[in-house]
Order: sequence, then C-alpha cells, then structure tokens
Amino acid sequence: MSSLTDEQRKMIEANRKAAQAKLAAKLALKSTPQQSISNNNQCTLSKAGLVVSPSPNGKSVRINYNHSLQNSKSKPVCGTCEMTSKERFTVHVTYHKQLIDTFKTISSKNYDPKTSEWSFLIKDHDQLMISIKPLEPNVKIEKLPRFILKLFKTKEDIETHWSKVDISSIGDDMMDSLYPFQKLGVQFGVSKKGRCLIADDMGLGKTLQAIGIVKYYSDNFPLLIVCPSSMRYTWEEEIRLKMPNVPITGIYVLSKSNEQFIDPVVVITSYDLMSRKKDMLLKFKFGIIVFDESHSLKSEKSARTRVALSLAMQSKQCILLSGTPALSRPIELYSQIKAITRNNFMTPVEYGVRYCNGRETIYGWDFSGATNMKELKTILETQFMIRRLKSEVLKQLPQKIRNVVVLKPENIKARSQNMDDLETMMNNKSLNKMEVRGALLKYFNHTGEAKLPAICDYILNLVKDGKKFLVFAHHQKVINGICDVLENNETYYIRIDGKTSSEERKCVCDQFQSEDMYRVAVLSICAANSGITLTAANLVIFAELYWNPGILTQAEDRAHRIGQAETVTIQYLLAKGTADDHIWPLIQFKLSVLNKAGLSKDNFKDDSTTVINCSTKSKQMNILDFLNDNNDELDEDDLKFLDEVEESQCKRPRKC
Repeated sequence: MSSLTDEQRKMIEANRKAAQAKLAAKLALKSTPQQSISNNNQCTLSKAGLVVSPSPNGKSVRINYNHSLQNSKSKPVCGTCEMTSKERFTVHVTYHKQLIDTFKTISSKNYDPKTSEWSFLIKDHDQLMISIKPLEPNVKIEKLPRFILKLFKTKEDIETHWSKVDISSIGDDMMDSLYPFQKLGVQFGVSKKGRCLIADDMGLGKTLQAIGIVKYYSDNFPLLIVCPSSMRYTWEEEIRLKMPNVPITGIYVLSKSNEQFIDPVVVITSYDLMSRKKDMLLKFKFGIIVFDESHSLKSEKSARTRVALSLAMQSKQCILLSGTPALSRPIELYSQIKAITRNNFMTPVEYGVRYCNGRETIYGWDFSGATNMKELKTILETQFMIRRLKSEVLKQLPQKIRNVVVLKPENIKARSQNMDDLETMMNNKSLNKMEVRGALLKYFNHTGEAKLPAICDYILNLVKDGKKFLVFAHHQKVINGICDVLENNETYYIRIDGKTSSEERKCVCDQFQSEDMYRVAVLSICAANSGITLTAANLVIFAELYWNPGILTQAEDRAHRIGQAETVTIQYLLAKGTADDHIWPLIQFKLSVLNKAGLSKDNFKDDSTTVINCSTKSKQMNILDFLNDNNDELDEDDLKFLDEVEESQCKRPRKC
C-alpha cells in the first residue's frame, strides 16, 4: 500500500479537527447558560444567545443556543377523547403539569387513580377544549367527533322511560306471552320508533319481541321479513300463531325467484331471494321490515346488503335481530347501523377510522382493526341496540360449561407428507399472508380427515354411555364418517346439512325433541347453527372448529335456550399437531375484540374452559398447555383471515 500524500494528510487532520469542534459544541450544550458563563475558558454566552466555544485549532465555534434548546424539547403531548358512558368522556393523554392544572378548572372533572385518567361531563366538552387552546402547540388534544357530540348533547336520554312506554295496543294475549325482559325489549323498540337492533343472547326470544313491535305498528303494514332460507317457514308459523288477525291468504312465503304476490299483508323471503327480487320488493314499498340474523348484512359491498339498505331507507320501521351482530370485527356493524339510521350517522370512513383503526393503504382503506371500543359500546347501547344475556334475565336458565377435549394421539391418523409440508409453510416467515392463509385452509381440510378415527372413537363411547347429544362438524367426510359409525352401531340419529330442506328440518327436529329413540343429532356447523331448537339434549360436541367464533356460539345455543332445564356442556374436540393449534388461538383473539365492544359474552380463555385429556381421564390442565407459545401474537390482518369457508354437503341416508 502506498504512503499518504501531504494533501491526504492535511484532509485527515482537517476532518479530525472538525469532529473535535463538533464534540466540543455538544458538550457545551449540556451545560446551563450560567455554567457556560462561569467557565470562560470553555465557552461563553453572548447577548445574541450564541454559545462561543474554543475549538482545537483556536478558532471559535458559534452555535445558536436558543434554537438548539428549542430543538432539544420533547415532542408535543398528544391525546384523544373517548365517550365512556352516556354522560361522560375520558381524555387519554400522558402527564403534563399545565394540562392537569387546566383539567382541575373544569367543574365536572373526575380523576380515576386506577387508570390515571381524567373524565368530564359531555356538556363541558367545548369548555375544556377552549381551556386547552393556550397550551398549543405543546399540547394537542383531539376533540370528540361532531357526530358523537350531536348524539349525546342533543338527544334526549329515554332509557329510564322504556318501562313507561304504553304497548297495551299489542293485545292482552301478546302481553301475557312476554317475559318481563321481552316486554322491555318491545318497549325499547317502540321508544326508538321501530328502528332498532335487538341483539339479545341466543334463545331469549328475539322473534317474539320483533312480532310485538310489529303488532304495535300494524297500521304501517305490509310487512317484509328477510331471514335465512331455513327459517322462512318458522317465521310463517310464528306469524300465524301470534298474529291471528292476519289472513292466511295474506302471508306469502317466497321460495322461487319467479314467484309473484298480489296485495300481501306479510311477505317472507330469504336473503338470496331478496337480491333476486330486488325490483319487485322495492316497487312495493313495505312499511315495516324485519331483518332476522342481520349479521348477514355485514359487508356493505355485497349485493344483498345494498338491496337491504335500499329497502330500509323506504320503510318506516326497520327491526334488526341478531344474537351475534358482529361475527369477527366492528366494521361488520356499520351497514346494520346504517339500515337503522337511514344514513343519518357517520360516513364509512369516519366510522372505520374511529372504531376500526382505519388506515389508508395503497390498496384503499383497511378497516380490519378495532379502536375506541368503550365508545362504540356506549353508542350502541344508548342509541340503537338492546342486548341482554341469559345470565342477566333468566337466572333459572343453567349456564354452559365449556370443555376442550384433547383427542388421543394414538387415534389420530398418521400425518401425511402434505401435512408436514403445510406445517412447514405455516411457520415460514418469508411467505406472504396469502400464501400462509392458503396453507392453513388446506391444512384445515386435511385435519378433519386426520381427526376422524379419534372423533368416531369418542362419539362411540358417548353412545355406549347412553348419552343424548348434538355433534357439529364442517367437512363432508367427517359428517359422513360420524353417520357411518352411528349406523354400524345401530343408533338412531337425525342429520341436518346443506341439503336438508326447511320442511325436513322441522320434521327431524321434532323427532329428536319428542322421541327418545333418536340419540344423536349430526349437524353441519354452517347449515344448522341457527333457527332450530334441540333442547332435548344437554351435551353439544364440536368435532371440528370453524373460523368465526360467532358461528360456534350460535351453534352452541341450539341446546342452550329457553326450554332447557339442565346445565349444557359444550365440548370441543381438538387434536394436537393439526390445524386446530392455529385456528383455536384465532377464535380466542376474535372473541377478545368482540368482548371489548360488548358484542360477545363468551371467552374461550376463561377459567370455565378446561381441558380434558382423553389419555388420562379427569385430568385438567390450562387450555394454553397444548397450543403454540405465541398464540396471542396475532395482528389485525388475521381478522380478515378466511371469514367465510364455503361448505358443500351431500345428503346421506339415515335411519328413520
């Protein structure tokens, strides 16, 4: 290597001196002005606010002291406001002495030492914002949105008057058939002028409450009822029983797209047919509309939701019914609120940003998250929705006991090379989200087949013990395998899947309810999670999991509803080393989001959920013992993950 030239040496020396000068300047800034003045041999403070420090080369380095001090200040203190009750809002912000002093000047101030947060009456919101103004730009507090202020500052609080609403016009027979909490539900609906969401727990009689509201507004007939196709005839029967004044010839149940109606009093149709008959239904202009299982309208972009919203805008009354109004995430509530309010609410973007952690990406808005859940819960409960849990209104109704059953490893079919490859893909961090999701879907399909021998063994033991129970599954192979085991054991059972007609559903449900010889109900998770009552059993088995926790809890409540006199036990059959290890944490995560918004009372992580290891009877362990260590590390994008898995079932012969 050649030696340095004189020019290179000079350049290196100049750079070294410059670095020393820069370091000296930084050291000077660490001292206060007083210290700088006293240490004249180090640095001085001029009248212009310039720190003068000697450099190694003897020249002075001049620095704008005031400007540097300004830049060294911390970032502005930022905060947000959130409604946490119908009267008060909370300010979420870090500590700032002057801000706290300002808070103390507001008469309705309240400090919570547990959360270290301040709250105020909604009427003092504007006064607080004016008081904070002088602290800007060092303090920035985001105001409550205009639509929140409008809802809570101008709208009369009528919650205390629900019980005073006179609903005697619905008739003595109807009044006598209502439980006290159901009567309150009708009064709530009337207090909201017939535009509301009844989101009671499954099995608490939402249909009956809706009919009560409909009877109150019977002058606004005709009535349109939109429901899952399997529940059309159930609604027809309820209308005939509870509204005998409606002529039978005036009730139309649409089952084909080419059907017509003339001067109907009541039209009952499915969501799919509603979309096909859009023009005819919109032209007729129904005065009252009931959307049963309204979570079917969760996607504002779907054709059915667009048609439903158009119908809702025309109607005087719009009653939504759903025990699980949001199956996975808060954005699913928006279209339902829009149907109730006739667009007199916030825009989709406003809603998404405030309650769904909305973020604008290169592909558009992402509303898959959840934020300000306390505020959303407050808005729903005070303005649009009434929701009661079984534990709150039916003390005599036994609680559910939920167990996780870890199937015997020796009964799990040997893992195939495909499963090993898919498991490897699941843990490959270099793959993108879509590739991982596709792998999990395939993994889910293989899991059902791998678990089938263990599932059949478990069910056979229940049959031998004389149990009467429901068993839910998703895949055709699993449902067929369970039915084969029951037939080989000469056990009478009913089966409801995607091919079971509405008429046949009612027939087989009546058989299961009234005849002891039918010991097992084999049910599809997607096709039989709602609209049927099977309280003759108090044991519910889930042979497979499903992506949406709301679907699972709905299915549980086929047995846990009015008429059930015993404690209902729910058992989830899981297999270690399969897709269950990935799907179960996903279900837990989704439910935790819904719990925060008050939209689900279920929590698959609570202490009542125990694990039963089939290989060692009666041994209980923590539910997380058999799951991945990182089961809680799920991001918001996972909420988009495979919300809908299309099911294709075929009808199988069954014993009769």
